[in-house]
Amino acid sequence: MDIEELTGQDMDALLERYKKVQEDLALLNFSEYETRAYVALVALGVSDAETIAMTAQVPRTSMYKVLEGLLKKGYVTVTKGRPRKYTAESPRVLKERIFTRLEETFDDLEMFHGIMRERGMPQVIFTLTGKEKVLKKMAELLDASKERIMISTSNAPALREALKNKLTTAQKRGVEISLITPPGQKTIPGVKTMRREGLIATDVVVDGRHALIAGANLEACGFTDNEVLAQHLEGFLKMMMEK
Repeated sequence: MDIEELTGQDMDALLERYKKVQEDLALLNFSEYETRAYVALVALGVSDAETIAMTAQVPRTSMYKVLEGLLKKGYVTVTKGRPRKYTAESPRVLKERIFTRLEETFDDLEMFHGIMRERGMPQVIFTLTGKEKVLKKMAELLDASKERIMISTSNAPALREALKNKLTTAQKRGVEISLITPPGQKTIPGVKTMRREGLIATDVVVDGRHALIAGANLEACGFTDNEVLAQHLEGFLKMMMEK
């Protein structure tokens, strides 16, 4: 039984809705297979890996790794015994968790705004849209680095592909590079790496002076040359590295 049979809905209409769900879940660091598995498990309720794989149309050989990733992120739970049964975290609970996290983020932004207003500073955060422009700005920041670069990202493969040469050149200049990324994602030799679950964005801080925050898909970012904001973000990333 696949998703179409399970839901009783027309496949074309279902695919359109599924495409939107997939795009939105990608912002929460779901891979394509994780999205398929989670959606299938929401529909199934409780099920074993083999049934989930068949329903989600994910290769059986990949399903246990996919489910393990969802378990680590807290998006599914599993029972003991054999066969192991999996249950999806309720979409409502997941929604509340994400909204709470976003609310905390916007509270921090309000705090930044208050700091700037009290100090009488002009606008210090600028925005860019478009993946090419975002990666170009990151490259500019890496080229300007003199002492240290700190990166936290849910999308290390994209950064590795686009910025590997820039990072390698910075290393040759003696720049210390630290990276926080989810388990299983490839990194760059010589880069100090810490593995963390639940990353949903990309943060870059250079020399405690320049900072950039981009969405998971790198289609938009905010950046600043204000040292107050850059050092605040750098301090947060250092705490993540030390935990």
